[in-house]
Amino acid sequence: MVRVLLIKRLSGFMLCCLLGGCTATAPVHLWRPPTLASTVGGKVVVSELVGEGELVDKVHRKLFDLAPHDSGRQVMLVDYQTLRAESEVQLVSAIDDEVNDVALASLARRAGADFLLRGEVFERRTGDYHKAMDDQLTISWRLTALDGKREGGGMPVSVTMASAIERYPDLALLGRSDEVLSIAAVRDTYRLMMPTVSREEIELESAYVLPGSSQLRRANALAEAGRWSEAEEIWKTVRKKNPFQIAAIHNLALAAVARQDFSEAKNLASRAVRLHPSQLHQRTLIWVETRQRAYHASFGLPDPPEGWFLTRN
Repeated sequence: MVRVLLIKRLSGFMLCCLLGGCTATAPVHLWRPPTLASTVGGKVVVSELVGEGELVDKVHRKLFDLAPHDSGRQVMLVDYQTLRAESEVQLVSAIDDEVNDVALASLARRAGADFLLRGEVFERRTGDYHKAMDDQLTISWRLTALDGKREGGGMPVSVTMASAIERYPDLALLGRSDEVLSIAAVRDTYRLMMPTVSREEIELESAYVLPGSSQLRRANALAEAGRWSEAEEIWKTVRKKNPFQIAAIHNLALAAVARQDFSEAKNLASRAVRLHPSQLHQRTLIWVETRQRAYHASFGLPDPPEGWFLTRN
């Protein structure tokens, strides 16, 4: 009985692979929207950071040193001290000698700023070399929209030496905990205000015996190595010679996502579902539109011409 059941399962698996459905994974890099609000193309006034400890000034400097300048993520940062120097408005409270946020926000609006960024810094340093991986830096951020057209919000970022190095391995070369903590915290801060690229593993479909299967699997190997454009050309050839090679259609949808052509990706994924409504094809179709939504949110793009027909706001 057990042997019969095993043979049935193996037979089902082989049939699935023959028709398409065996999978492997390949890496793809996709845009993710900012956690709070997108400041891309905007002007952000950075208020005085509140807190005690040697990392307060370091974090303030790193915000400006590490500001993104790559295409599609430019932002103009303005130090509140620059506004204070250029204005006769009193920004510091006479009571507690701290920056008056109401006065600063008013001045920032007059200077054409879109956002005001305020933060409070908390640090925990062990002072022990052997326990340095437990050192922690937490910053409570508040991003306030000044133009009335965008949203802001508040959120903390918190890093330890261990988590910073795990997330950003290049920081392990710095050694000093103050540098590692401040850089990691600032990188995390920009994730609150900027779209970021993240790596994701996605499912490729494979096939055996059917026409074009060997070329299909060769293309899959290229995609697994991150060589998407080469893989896409092979999948196109396989599909042209074998129009009903469903695995090629499915994988072409993923290749379209890799080059951020989401409308084409949805057309291909929908065709794969119509030809063979497997769980993999249905998952992929939903995944494509979900990633398309994230891409549009990252850069403030309007809805696509075909609209959203799988996911809802």
